[in-house]
Amino acid sequence: MADTRLFRPGPLLQLTVLGAALSALSLSAVLRIDTLVQAAEPAAKPAAQAASTPATQINLESASLTDLPGSPSRVRIDQSLGVHAIKQRDGFVELDNAVLLKTYVYAYSRQAVNYTGILTPNTEMIEPPAPVQASAKEKQRVDAMIAFDKTHPKLRIDVDDIALDAYVPQGKYYPIDNRLFIHGVGYYFDNSPYHYTYDHPEAFRHLACADAAVMKTLNDAIANYQHFHMAIFATVLGGDAKTQGLLLRVDEVQLKDALGNVLIDQKAG
Repeated sequence: MADTRLFRPGPLLQLTVLGAALSALSLSAVLRIDTLVQAAEPAAKPAAQAASTPATQINLESASLTDLPGSPSRVRIDQSLGVHAIKQRDGFVELDNAVLLKTYVYAYSRQAVNYTGILTPNTEMIEPPAPVQASAKEKQRVDAMIAFDKTHPKLRIDVDDIALDAYVPQGKYYPIDNRLFIHGVGYYFDNSPYHYTYDHPEAFRHLACADAAVMKTLNDAIANYQHFHMAIFATVLGGDAKTQGLLLRVDEVQLKDALGNVLIDQKAG
């Protein structure tokens, strides 16, 4: 990345004219300064022109990272808007962003779609952002995503930084001591009110394991405070546009190491 810091020049040298004997030197210095000024003029002109040029209207339908440097949230929405942006793996849709979550809420809520709620950027400011009215093309993209969601209720959610507690010999399981599988708790991708919850996820707070080799790997990792990755496979049970929530049933979880190797694969009982 180019260094954009402003460099401050040192103190200007004060040249004293000592007489005709130094006139040639003075003339040389003047010519030198004049040359530097001329060289700097091309770089200064664009800034002056930009100051007098009126702001260009931005077409949100073809927005890019360069079009909207001051609105990264809006850019991310634009990039993730459309069926082409939905990722699938082994028949599961990867639920990995707020825009997709919002469309799933409306796909399973049977309530009117709030296009403004889907497109308006989410910020951490106290004052809510101004609503973004959807264009006809953006509405078509949202509608296509919702139609896709309705026929793809199987979701995959990838989670990092999973901490396990020490093995419990009596129950032959590893507890997950975090807020990953708590009944009724909402999970978010950003600070918007759209969220998803799990239906009876308590069983997955205990990961059963009886394989001695896997237990050694897990025990060593826990002793060294290493965390894990997890893939959560779930089915959409319903959505509610009023509460802006999506209800999921957890069907299977896979605990993985840093290289992606599956250590525990646990399915719903």
